[in-house]
Amino acid sequence: MIEIGEIIESDVIRKSLIAVTMSTSRQGMGVVKELSKTNKFKIRAITRNTKSLKALELGSLNNVEVVKGDLMDPKSLYKAFKGVDVIFGNTTPTKGWKLFRGSIVRSYELEQGLNLINQVKIAYESGQLNHFIFSSICKAKDPIKNDPAPGHFTSKWDIEEYIKKLDLSKITTVLRPVSYFENFENKLPGYTISKKVFPGIVGKNFKWQTIAVDDIGKWVRGVLSKPEKYKNQSINIAGEELTGLEMAMTLQRIVSSEGFQTNYLMIPRVAIKLLEYDIGVMADWIERSGYGADMNKLKIIQNELNIVPTSLKDWLNEKLEYQNKERSSWSRQWKASQWKLQWDKY
Repeated sequence: MIEIGEIIESDVIRKSLIAVTMSTSRQGMGVVKELSKTNKFKIRAITRNTKSLKALELGSLNNVEVVKGDLMDPKSLYKAFKGVDVIFGNTTPTKGWKLFRGSIVRSYELEQGLNLINQVKIAYESGQLNHFIFSSICKAKDPIKNDPAPGHFTSKWDIEEYIKKLDLSKITTVLRPVSYFENFENKLPGYTISKKVFPGIVGKNFKWQTIAVDDIGKWVRGVLSKPEKYKNQSINIAGEELTGLEMAMTLQRIVSSEGFQTNYLMIPRVAIKLLEYDIGVMADWIERSGYGADMNKLKIIQNELNIVPTSLKDWLNEKLEYQNKERSSWSRQWKASQWKLQWDKY
């Protein structure tokens, strides 16, 4: 029996070759690691810097080859996409921080997207590429209240339209994730997530759909298990739908035995728009319209594709466990340094 991801070629069975753009980004890392674990695919991890620590980490995984490629350099994409069966594509709006603008630049992401889709078209017309998975962003729950939408949302939606324009929808699956759990790990003084504080960008009583970034890898793996069914499909994906207060209470239940009281703190909208304007627009959008993932429909699809979504509770538990290990390691290092200082006196 032929395994998922394997292809018969001249009576020889080979594993499908999957190219992952921006492989050292949060999404890219999750996708590469998830596909590597299956041992059913060969993965070409594309990154601008093949010598970075993250690239070296990916290169150490089973069935992973790290290659140089840049979404702003079409020639590098052309080389990286040579001979691949599947492409996972994602883009980023982040480009250098400026006061009153932040780091999000819509035109920067659009240029990446057009380069990406043009090269997908070339790879498809070469005869080997048969599936393209694009990571976009979740559409609005209430389309009538969509505008104004944040620039880093509309850039991805415009890239989706370009996929249609180039007649690539027939081989494309669009995954549209919501906000990441990881975004709660901001560095803003007084609003950093801790056992006492759960920070958010919307009012405490607004429903807010979120997802663990690594779960995008699970969705890619799931879609690849039934590619023909999910080509020419777009799916809004989420893991949780909770209010800010419910998120804070989730953390409260975890740390209550330690005597902590967790409070939900909303980052002032004025401060958000000053530091990262488009995120402020996003916060307005979430309160006005909200992400539109159908949580009941997703449960059915998740069961079909063998996807177990990461709960906020599990994500928080893992984060706290990591923090405790870091703190313990720092404490041991400090004690060792103090012992050395004492010893050096003699």
